[in-house]
Amino acid sequence: MKNLIQFFPKLSTISLGILGALALSTMPASAINVGVSPPRFQIDIKSNKTRSQAIKVINFDSKPVELKVYVRSWVMNEKNQIQPIPPSEQSLDQWIVYTPSRFIIPPGSSQTIRFAVRPRIQPQNGEHRAMIFIEEIPGNNPSSKGLQVIGKVGVAVYGYVGDIKRVGVLNAVNVDTKSNALNAIFDISNQGNASINLKGQYAIWPATKYPGADATKPVVNIEKPGSKIAEPVADAGFLPSVPVLPDNRRRVLLPITKNLPPGDYVLDINGELNGVAINKGIPFTVPFNSPVASNSRSRVQPNSTKLRDSLRNSQRRK
Repeated sequence: MKNLIQFFPKLSTISLGILGALALSTMPASAINVGVSPPRFQIDIKSNKTRSQAIKVINFDSKPVELKVYVRSWVMNEKNQIQPIPPSEQSLDQWIVYTPSRFIIPPGSSQTIRFAVRPRIQPQNGEHRAMIFIEEIPGNNPSSKGLQVIGKVGVAVYGYVGDIKRVGVLNAVNVDTKSNALNAIFDISNQGNASINLKGQYAIWPATKYPGADATKPVVNIEKPGSKIAEPVADAGFLPSVPVLPDNRRRVLLPITKNLPPGDYVLDINGELNGVAINKGIPFTVPFNSPVASNSRSRVQPNSTKLRDSLRNSQRRK
């Protein structure tokens, strides 16, 4: 299996759920191991060179899996979840032709799905979106009891026509420590005609050891399994890549799953939004009575007021 993965570095694997560029997921009772590559496509609809594409589907399971393929148009709802919508004449899903539509993959084997974009009418300028779903067909198993859950993979397809403008505005960033879960909240507006998303990393520093936004750098090899984060950084990871669609304003959440001792911290951001750098330090305090705080012996003593003042003063001096 490791050798197969090395041949497909951009492979997205699933366990009877939904994956792809947009983190669609349902968790079933039983699991299969299926992967797709690539997880997303960005296509110039007017170019003849990019209209024909291929998706590789690999079955890592010990049993054969039967799958079917279909295409839907979609938007993001208020909860930043995929919402299929009815097609129209300008829908990309109406222009995608593909083969095969149904197939069986033996254990350890793969299947290629080929698709092309063939507009039926003159496409309007801007971004067109579709999702190619690859869905499991459940077998007739008399021994199985209870509710049977069906898994599927979503491969996002973005098609572009004409002059594409990505204009993203980061209105605000804050950390919510009042609810039962610790979340960083990115308030983002998209004023262009194509989707935008955050890129980069975040790190959580104890406030007393934070060197300032200009002095921090992205964590090296953070994407590798088992990589360790050097102290004094308490936690680090990637910024959420949830897309914000054109003419939309969304609150994109970054769940902070690390159990932090009560005290003062800084959420350090090394990232970008549609090519504009974001280098910020967002101070926040984990209160002593917070359900997200751990009972660790080490505690960072509160010093939030002084920290916020120093950050504001440093920004004024720039």
